Amino acid sequence: MKDVHQEVKSLRELSALHQISKSMQTLDLEEILHLILEGVTRVIGFDRTRLYLIDEQKKELECKMAMGIEREKIKDIRLPLDEKNSMVARSVMEKKSFNIENALTDSRVNKNLKELFGLKSFAVVPILGRDRVLGAITADNLFTDRIITPEKFESLITFANQAGLALENAKMYDELKSFNTQLEEKIKIATRKLRKTQDKLIQSEKMAALGKLSAGIAHEIKNPLTSIKLLVHSLAKEIQHNEIAKKDIEVIENEIERVNQIINRFFDFARPKEPEFSSVDINQVLEEIIALISGEIKEWSIIIEKEFLPLSFIQADKGQIKQVFLNLFLNAIQVMPNGGKVKVGTRQEDKHIQIEIQDEGEGIAEDIKNKLFEPFFTTKEEGIGLGLSIVKRIIEDHKGWIRIDNAKPKGAIVTIAFPCIDNKKNESIKN
Repeated sequence: MKDVHQEVKSLRELSALHQISKSMQTLDLEEILHLILEGVTRVIGFDRTRLYLIDEQKKELECKMAMGIEREKIKDIRLPLDEKNSMVARSVMEKKSFNIENALTDSRVNKNLKELFGLKSFAVVPILGRDRVLGAITADNLFTDRIITPEKFESLITFANQAGLALENAKMYDELKSFNTQLEEKIKIATRKLRKTQDKLIQSEKMAALGKLSAGIAHEIKNPLTSIKLLVHSLAKEIQHNEIAKKDIEVIENEIERVNQIINRFFDFARPKEPEFSSVDINQVLEEIIALISGEIKEWSIIIEKEFLPLSFIQADKGQIKQVFLNLFLNAIQVMPNGGKVKVGTRQEDKHIQIEIQDEGEGIAEDIKNKLFEPFFTTKEEGIGLGLSIVKRIIEDHKGWIRIDNAKPKGAIVTIAFPCIDNKKNESIKN
């Protein structure tokens, strides 16, 4: 009679395991792990179970999930893939199942796991996929203190084999999803780079076309302007004693010179010179520019506040760099017609130096931020809109970058960065 009851019980167990196996058709990894543990505890009848999966990159076994054990106890468990380290690792490495009858005296059992889980006896079974080991299941009867019978041990092995195939499918699906996600991200990055390259190419072609147009216009104006200038000089000699005419001539000469400067800017934009590189001290360049515009600083009631930290030298064309900062300083002064403060500071971060020039003007309207460096865009009545486009090109020719933002509480702040050539730094200057 006892054998009949045992046979009925086994059939029920097999039926329940079959139902769980059917449920494991899902491709959700977390759900399958939970179903496996449920099969080991609720169907086969173990008190507790732990499921380990191989981390291929770290060559470790990670305890992913457990049943009958507090989650806190397993969250940091990682076992080296070394058969001498633990019975879990041995089971995985040898693809072999073990029924440990006395964990207290068995030297093969990991001492830390023995103490953590209070192990007396336990079974460990590898989870096998089609052509690889995925991990291992351990199970014990700590609470009921029941012996792990050969029948229970065999049921655990059979179930682990079925679980292995389902788990492999889920892991493959998980890896495929991860690969797809990475692929999508790479495509997004590549697309952004392509668009950026296309934008640069379009901008480059646009600049080249504008350059040719500018050069042509400037050349056509320059020739007659030179003739006018010569005639005005000649005329000035003939009317030396006519004060009224003399003043008129001076006005004409000044206006000719102003037009000449505009034409020179066109040429600078249309036919940029190749930089002649040498070692340049940016702090020194800034001091020279501030000294050069001292008249404008006084006339416009401007206060210059300096904080120049020690910097390495950069490889640059000093003349072109001075042109950059002269333009930026004059812009900062001109946005403060009633006077104000210009803060200028330098610092070094890693292999780059940074320069910041901050004014107290009205700042930059959001709708024009993206147009600041476009050729011929200007908000000044008498401007031609080439200053910042030339500045940006020079900085980029020096492998640097420029950014203009609104400052707090008011004004704008220009940030420029250049790569430096060594770690030797000059002295700091504060004023």
